[in-house]
Amino acid sequence: MTFIHSTVSREALQESVLRICTRAARHSSFRIARANPPNPAASAARAVGTVRAIRTGVQSQRISAIATFVLLVALLVTISAPAANAAMLYTRPCRADSNLLPIVCLVAIGFGLLAAALWVYAYEQRSCIARLAAAIEQRSSTDTLPQALAEFGPPTVARLVRAINGAQRYDAERVAQVLDVLAAYAHDLRTPLTRMALRCERLDDGNVRDAIEHDLAEMGELVEASLACARMQCWAGQPLRCFDADGLIGALVDNYRDAGRSVELEGEVGCPVVTCPHALRCVLVNLIDNALRYDSAVRLCVRVDARRVVLAVVDSGPGIVPAEMETVFAPWYRAPRTTARAPESGLGLTLARRLTLAMRGELQLENRRNGGLEARLTLPLAVA
Repeated sequence: MTFIHSTVSREALQESVLRICTRAARHSSFRIARANPPNPAASAARAVGTVRAIRTGVQSQRISAIATFVLLVALLVTISAPAANAAMLYTRPCRADSNLLPIVCLVAIGFGLLAAALWVYAYEQRSCIARLAAAIEQRSSTDTLPQALAEFGPPTVARLVRAINGAQRYDAERVAQVLDVLAAYAHDLRTPLTRMALRCERLDDGNVRDAIEHDLAEMGELVEASLACARMQCWAGQPLRCFDADGLIGALVDNYRDAGRSVELEGEVGCPVVTCPHALRCVLVNLIDNALRYDSAVRLCVRVDARRVVLAVVDSGPGIVPAEMETVFAPWYRAPRTTARAPESGLGLTLARRLTLAMRGELQLENRRNGGLEARLTLPLAVA
């Protein structure tokens, strides 16, 4: 037998028992022995025995804090009619076959299921958010024009993915519109620049003519860089494919030799490369032209590792200050020590870096020990 502990006085309990017995005697269903009414002394003795039994049972039973809390909640839910006199408390033994035991079990099971469901929901939300963050970080560090993310997870996470994809599409459209306008202006500038160059040839003063031709050449560099920036957006959006880079590299070196430029080729790839042919050619042309500005003889060295190919453009020029190794990749930046010697637009290395990222590659600059600069383009090989 299990009891519920309650702190009541002996006098209050005796008075309560007497009142209950008197009311039961007056009721018709309890008028079995009218001639023998209930004895108050016996009722008081039974009440005293009940109190002692309750105290003895409480001392022998140790209920945990969690079980006691659940039991109290169940009692508050099931008991809908409070006592008329709040000052008086009535305690009766709760037997093992009472109706409260199933309710307590159901409440405990319900709390357990609710806690398990909340834990599973929180874990699912956390794992989906972590997966989404990893996908965003991965594509933002490798893609110039990243593809849309696949929708997954619960409705809240899927809605977040749709919002990210929509914002990215909007930004891509805005960038494309700006580049289209830039390309249109750059293309239209070619005509007045050509007219100015033709008129400059008629000038009698050689010094003035040389200065104007120098300025026109620099303006032409800006126009070509703007057009290359617009073309880069188109090339970066093309899918990568396995390509025979040896043919492209050989044809490119032959073109420089036919133009009277000294470009030597050392090594070969010998296997397909995962790349975009137009972007690869643009990057190599940019690196070779940049090297030819500071050296008359340039070498293109090909080195192949287990999973990648390294294309190194080597020159014997002045090199770059170590503190400016990353700064030279910023748009419109030109190194102060080389600006007067070889004027350019300042977009060449910027475009080369962005196209390299679009090809899942790396572009690094390093000064050589014997002087000069080495620009390394690293690309992944096709998996057999």
